[in-house]
Amino acid sequence: MAVSRASRHLMRPGGWRKGIADFLAALGAATQTNRAWVFEVVDQGPDHYVTNFIYEWSSAPEYSNINDPRFNHKRVAIANDDTREFYQARLNGEILFHQRTNLGPYLQHEFELQGIHSMLTIPITVEGCWWGILGFDDCDAPREYSNSVIAALEIAATLITNGILRERLEWEVNHDYLTGLYNRRALIRRIKQSLQKSPTLGSLIIIDLDDFKRINDTLGHQAGDAVLRNIANTLRTVLPENATLSRFGGEEFALWVAANGPTACTLAETLRQKLQEHRITWRKTELTICASFGVAQMRPHPHHESTQVMFDKVFARADRALFKAKDAGRNRVVYSD
Repeated sequence: MAVSRASRHLMRPGGWRKGIADFLAALGAATQTNRAWVFEVVDQGPDHYVTNFIYEWSSAPEYSNINDPRFNHKRVAIANDDTREFYQARLNGEILFHQRTNLGPYLQHEFELQGIHSMLTIPITVEGCWWGILGFDDCDAPREYSNSVIAALEIAATLITNGILRERLEWEVNHDYLTGLYNRRALIRRIKQSLQKSPTLGSLIIIDLDDFKRINDTLGHQAGDAVLRNIANTLRTVLPENATLSRFGGEEFALWVAANGPTACTLAETLRQKLQEHRITWRKTELTICASFGVAQMRPHPHHESTQVMFDKVFARADRALFKAKDAGRNRVVYSD
């Protein structure tokens, strides 16, 4: 019942991370443990793994570990049979219960370091991979967990898995996988939010990389993908806070900024110069990338129109400006009044 009631915390708007603190608090109170926690696996290699202690509930301040730098990106070397067996159990998704009195040297050291008498850990597995751990530490005295309690807490770990999967799905729905930028759908939603704050203020900038096909044709699509990721990261570094950058596909990007047309043109020129001066190295080959920019300001309309319709209109004008920039020799900014 406690797990069922706690599950609502993971369903909050904004994702499971918004409710994980209350979720752990509910589980900690129900199990009467001293510390309930989640850590995430941030790196794995043949001879090590790295974990990060990200969420915690403790029954009293003296039991808290969340601010201890020793558990921030903690690297564990797989150096002997003890750690190798422990690591393999994690990968296999095994639920583990340990008491300090019957541990190998690695875990015994960890238990003493953290003041733990007994610990229950349940791996969190996402899409077949070990993502992290849901754990419960008893620091006052060792204890046992019944099979029914362990089964309920295994369901709790599955609920976290479902939250992670929802988070990933929402990200994929709104982002371009290659560059990590927003996609068209997310850009339109962000424009709607921007116009709700400033209904008459906003401009769209379309960015198209010049002669990009040459890179794919001469160096291959892997090089082209690397260039697109590099350009996305480069553009991010000079964007104002009120700007939203998206990838529309191919070598075309769209940028929304809550500003008038002349201000957007100034920003576009800054971006153009940034790209012109930027150098990308792909397998010892230095590449120079330039881009053409089409800019248009959103026009207020006396009749109510959906954000999609308004976007289509401003996009058409920015696209025409981009065509003029290409036709005039490329590597330039053109504004559509």
